[in-house]
Amino acid sequence: MQIPPKLKAGDEIRVLALSRSLGGARQLHGVTEQDVQFATRRLESLGLTVSFGRWAWECNAHLTASPQHRLEDLHEAMAAPAVKAILAVVGGMGATQILEEIDYHEIKTHPKIICGYSDIGHLCNAILARAGVTTYYGPQFTTFMMRRGAEYMIHNFRQCLFSDAPLELQPADKWSDDDWIKDQENRKFQDNEGFWAIQEGEAEGTIIGGSYFSLNMLQGTRYFPSLREAILFVEHPANGKATLMELDGGLRALSFQPEFPSVRAMVIGRFANSGRVTRENLTALIREIPALRHLPVIGNCDFGHMTPILTLPIGGRCKLQVSKGGVSITITEH
Repeated sequence: MQIPPKLKAGDEIRVLALSRSLGGARQLHGVTEQDVQFATRRLESLGLTVSFGRWAWECNAHLTASPQHRLEDLHEAMAAPAVKAILAVVGGMGATQILEEIDYHEIKTHPKIICGYSDIGHLCNAILARAGVTTYYGPQFTTFMMRRGAEYMIHNFRQCLFSDAPLELQPADKWSDDDWIKDQENRKFQDNEGFWAIQEGEAEGTIIGGSYFSLNMLQGTRYFPSLREAILFVEHPANGKATLMELDGGLRALSFQPEFPSVRAMVIGRFANSGRVTRENLTALIREIPALRHLPVIGNCDFGHMTPILTLPIGGRCKLQVSKGGVSITITEH
């Protein structure tokens, strides 16, 4: 596996519509030019030069640019020596439309940081599977539009993408599941319980993951990454009351994979309040799935669709320990 070169002051980061576009985000979420300028300035405050793909604003009936235009922008950014990182506009729907025609050889030959979450998880895992290159399941361009509650996200983004030192993950002090992009002023934050020790043990392995529905969609295809010696990080937006049943089905589907017996541990992201997921019912669910009973399992981790979010290297390495006395997660290679 290859880890892309780290960022440094002066590097260029290219914003691309890998799934939904800026035009789609404007139509769906009301994103404004002021929001775009705010996110741009925030990235510039990290020492980065921000550029945009030619088709980043295109908006068709699917709220994004055409697959051909998204591929054109991606391949242009991969081939441009000045571009050191690629940041997805936002997730949404549509990343699977470009998987077949991505130039994975170019990505393998000239690896660059690619970052985003939600639907971008399809790309993260496909690139790992086809090119053997680490990608990053973390904030996207719209995330940097967040006025309040972004400090934890920015700190971890900097640690993960600007340095190769081991990174010990710490739980955020506060979290939120509100629809912040539609109302930046009236945010609702809650105290964080910290990481949940669901099942005890210790493990070290390769980070694989994202949303479990993305992994489930890739199963049985050449875009599904190897699970050998994997530590699975899985999450879900968790809207609605059926969340635990959805999680049960998603985890069981993963457990049916031929390589699942070599999975070493699992880390589960935080769920929205609407999902009604507690430490107790999550523990009960994990113990009901035979393939998971022997694994160290951590819950309530800060990645994915809640605020704030970590930057996780898909294809990186981590080690973890879970006991009644506490939980530790250290990303050792990223």
